[in-house]
Amino acid sequence: MATQTCHLLRLPIELRLQIYGYALQDNTRLTIGSAELVGSHPDIVHRLYGSNRSPYPGLPVHHEPVTEAGFNPSLLSTTNPAVIPLTSGTHLPHGGYGHCFTAHTALPLVNKRINAELRRYIKCVTKRTTSLFISYPHGLHVLRTLTPHLLRQTRSIHIAGNYVSRTFCPARAACMGPRGRLPELDVKYNANVLPQSAEQLNDLIQSCFGPKPKHPVTKLELRIFYPGDDSYSTVWGDDNSPIVVALRNIHCAQVGIEVWRGRDSGTGVYLTARAPQAGDKRRTVSTVWRRLEEGRRGEPKCGSWIVDPNWPAWEDDLAASDLADATVVDYPVN
Repeated sequence: MATQTCHLLRLPIELRLQIYGYALQDNTRLTIGSAELVGSHPDIVHRLYGSNRSPYPGLPVHHEPVTEAGFNPSLLSTTNPAVIPLTSGTHLPHGGYGHCFTAHTALPLVNKRINAELRRYIKCVTKRTTSLFISYPHGLHVLRTLTPHLLRQTRSIHIAGNYVSRTFCPARAACMGPRGRLPELDVKYNANVLPQSAEQLNDLIQSCFGPKPKHPVTKLELRIFYPGDDSYSTVWGDDNSPIVVALRNIHCAQVGIEVWRGRDSGTGVYLTARAPQAGDKRRTVSTVWRRLEEGRRGEPKCGSWIVDPNWPAWEDDLAASDLADATVVDYPVN
C-alpha cells in the first residue's frame, strides 16, 4: 500500500520549529465554553449520535464543548449564551468535537514524528503569550478534561460564570423558610455526570499559583455571580464556592477582591491574582465593596455583570480593588 509523503518533513528542522511556534502562537486569545445545539429534534440526535458519536459527559444536555480562537463573549455569557444552529445540511465534524480543534490538537495528528517534535518543542518554549477566557463551570470542565495542553503557553486566565450551591444552606434562608428553586439546580447533564468544578478549579489554581506552580501565569481573573437574595453568605460560607477555592489555593500573589452587592438579584465577586515579584513571599489581599445594579427596569439583565466590558483587554500590572478605599491585608507566606 502506497503511503503519502509528508511535505512538512522535507523542510529543515529549524524551519519546522519556526512553523510550530507560529502555529501555536497565532491565536493569542482563546475562549473555552459550551454551546447549546439548536435545531429540529432529528438534527440534534444526528449531531449527538451520528457516526458512533456520543454526548460529551459533564456538559448540559444538548451542549457541545467549544474552544474558539479569539474572544467570544457569548461563550461566557449566561444572559446571551452561544448556540450552534443545526439544519439537515449540517455536516458532522471530523475527528471528535469540531469546535475544539486548535493548532495544539491538529499538529500532533499529522504523524508520529511531528507529534514527537512538537512535544519536545513545547517543553523548550518559555514565552507564554495566550490568554484563556473560560466559562464557569462548563468551560473549566472542557479545559481540564479535553484541552489541558493549552495551559503550557498561557499567560493569563480569565474565568466568568454563575455559582449555585447544591449543598450549602444559608442561615438566613433557613430562618425565613423555603425559597424558590434556582433554575441552575434543574440542569440535566450528559451521561448524568456532574462536573467536579471545585476539584477542577482547585487543581487549576494550584498549577498556576501554588507553592510550586507547574503553569505559572501573569494574572488570574475570576468574575463569579451568585444568584439569589441570600447569596452573600454562600460566597464565603460554602467550601466549594469558587472564591473560597481560589483563596485557599493561591500561595504568594497580590490578590484583589471586589464584592458587588445586588439589591435582590444576587452577589458578584471579582477576584484577581497577580504573580509576585521574584523572591516576594507575601500574599496581599485588598477588598472593596460596590453596589450591583441589575435586574430592574432600565438595568442590565441579572448576571450580565460576569462578562467584563473591558475584555479581551486586561492589565498585567493592576489588580482588582487596587484602590484607595480598599481594605488591605498583607502577610508573609511560609
